[in-house]
Amino acid sequence: MPPGDPMISINDLISPLNPIVVALLRSPLHVIASKGLMLLSWSGRRSARRFSIPVGYQRDGNAVIVLISKPGEKTWWKNFRQPWAAELLIRGRVRPATGKCVDPRSPEFFERVETTLQQLPWMGRQLGIQYRRGEPLDEEQRTILMQQCGVVRFELTG
Repeated sequence: MPPGDPMISINDLISPLNPIVVALLRSPLHVIASKGLMLLSWSGRRSARRFSIPVGYQRDGNAVIVLISKPGEKTWWKNFRQPWAAELLIRGRVRPATGKCVDPRSPEFFERVETTLQQLPWMGRQLGIQYRRGEPLDEEQRTILMQQCGVVRFELTG
């Protein structure tokens, strides 16, 4: 890599694999990946163009939570700053939903992030913090997470 180029991020490494993951999630072999990955589809607010991307998720009753690492490197989540319709392909089944970003200053934001980190503590490094399972997030970690993380909550509507 030439001097002055930004470091390659995990997103740079994963993005080229998205078409393969999309095909897998749409196939009968989806069970290989669909426990933790789903296909998120929506129409862009401005363009009305249809988009579909694989994302990690967690279920919480009738809600589906998507944690976004490094939201500054992604744009898809901006469609959900206000409630917006989406389709979620979860475990081989298409589910209509409405997505909305969770305010990073809200208690719900930190509750969702901590729930994810308890289940996937390795994500702490990806989000720029050293997470220790069972320990509450400190103020420094919270400040970093507000900048390095986003949460979109999808309510299933069908």
